[in-house]
Amino acid sequence: MVVVANLGTRSDAEPVAGASRGGNGTVHSWTYTSSSGTNPYLVYTPPSYRSGDSWPLYVNLHGCSTTAEQQMYSTGLNEVADSEQFLVVYPDVHEATAGGCWRAFFGDPASGQRGAGGDADIVAAITRATMERYTVDPERVYLMGMSSGGFQASAGGAAYSDLYAAIGVSAGGGYGMNVSCAALTDDVVPLYAREAVAQMRSAARVMPFFAIGGTVDPLGEQSAPGGCSRLAFAQWMATDNLIASAAGADVSYQLDPNATVHGAIPDGYNWTKQVFGNRAGCRIGERWIVDGMGHFWSGGSSDPQWSRWSDLRGPDASAASWDFFRRFTKSGGPGRGCAGE
Repeated sequence: MVVVANLGTRSDAEPVAGASRGGNGTVHSWTYTSSSGTNPYLVYTPPSYRSGDSWPLYVNLHGCSTTAEQQMYSTGLNEVADSEQFLVVYPDVHEATAGGCWRAFFGDPASGQRGAGGDADIVAAITRATMERYTVDPERVYLMGMSSGGFQASAGGAAYSDLYAAIGVSAGGGYGMNVSCAALTDDVVPLYAREAVAQMRSAARVMPFFAIGGTVDPLGEQSAPGGCSRLAFAQWMATDNLIASAAGADVSYQLDPNATVHGAIPDGYNWTKQVFGNRAGCRIGERWIVDGMGHFWSGGSSDPQWSRWSDLRGPDASAASWDFFRRFTKSGGPGRGCAGE
């Protein structure tokens, strides 16, 4: 277990005044300290937020060689939060982690397990500390990550399925996967689906899942072998089928969507959105495929200083993921008759 020494010391709170698509609200800097080390994190509150308001929370995890601040400014998520009225928390890896990566990316077993002292516990602790301080609606907490943060989001969705209402990945892998998923085939999907269900334990439930990736990115939607976000989507569809079906059911999944939408960004990429539903027709997943995009957060800031991490030629992943997440509550959604939609 993580031994908590300091659940959160705030170092400052600064208005961001719309700078570089940073939103018009306030960024609060906090620190989480455990026996594993120190994790800084940022909490963004839109200008219309008032203490005591019960708002949704979007937890957004950065990728390798990236910081919480870079993730915040490059994605443009704060602007979506301003208009849609939700809070955002951007956790940072602790200072000793190799390459600035969330450890699920390397296949660290503890970071995909509940109570093992790894990054799944750390992200959950930061999530809960934020929920307590900012009176978050506990039914509407969502987790998404970029690259190594995507691997960690899948890990957190399985280890803490009782905390997050829905999860998502941008160019990241599924539960139990590591960076080697870039060379895996679809044959592995049933194995990882069973592992996710086992990790959920008694809290197992259908987990709505969002994925987005570029077709020239091995960690995204590159065709088989590889395509980590593609494999992650297949794994979570299979996981949800196992949970929704009778015990002992086949680990079946299908990647034939209920609906498909095509679009294009002017002077940018063509994209495809696939919408998936369960047997009752309830939305259960969205898969976005960006034709020609590499390893980036799709859309995001127009400021050149953040172009290393985001690609404006793709659809807005921040707006798209929120549009998906907002449909679900933890006790509603596709596992309970679409009550959360």
